[in-house]
Amino acid sequence: MAANLAGRRYQAWYALLLQLYPRPFRVRFSEEMAQIFQDLCREHGDAPWRLFWVVLSIYGETLVAIVRENAMHMSQFGKTTLRVALGALVVWMVPLVASQFVDDWHWGVGGFVRVYVLLFLTGIVIALSARRMGVWSYKVATVMGVVAGLALGWSTMVQTADSGHPERLWYLSVLVVGLIGACLARLKAPGLAITLFAMATVLALISVVLPSGAPPDMALRMAIGHGAVIALLTASGLLFRHASLAGVS
Repeated sequence: MAANLAGRRYQAWYALLLQLYPRPFRVRFSEEMAQIFQDLCREHGDAPWRLFWVVLSIYGETLVAIVRENAMHMSQFGKTTLRVALGALVVWMVPLVASQFVDDWHWGVGGFVRVYVLLFLTGIVIALSARRMGVWSYKVATVMGVVAGLALGWSTMVQTADSGHPERLWYLSVLVVGLIGACLARLKAPGLAITLFAMATVLALISVVLPSGAPPDMALRMAIGHGAVIALLTASGLLFRHASLAGVS
């Protein structure tokens, strides 16, 4: 009786799993797959543990097949977005795991969400820019700009989470300027040059106007860090300017 109940439960879960297939595949094969799965449950119904491992194996194989089939039906942008999302998730796992072993790591749920969004947006920028990387200056400018943005965003998240000073989130406005500018420029080199110069200017103004409230030694390190990011953003803007003069539209 218990084995029959477990088998019916496994079959119900498998039916839900099959709904994740693309519709054309589901219409063509789901009924046959469900029948095969039902037969396997009956075959191993007298051995609960054997049934469990068989079902677990089939679930795993089915999930892999679902991802593959959906990827085949995606547009190129959809595939790129999926790869970026999975890559960002892998990188995001590093601070998530590290936080379990570092005593003074006090990020909340919001902090981890913001970090994932930052990693995802960084990956999207790189992926979309890669289509235009025909000139070395455009390529180097993209890498420098992304590294500067990621460093600024990451340090802002860490400082805000550790110090509890939400006013430091103003530094994220630099990234907002970059995102809006990149969209308006449509990733064209002339517009990106202006965008990177604007980001460097905004960061310089924030660094001067916003009080750090930090001890002198920490304030010095922050000033050096801000200077390095401003230098990277400015250099990136100059390289995009070079790319625009080289004919990259």
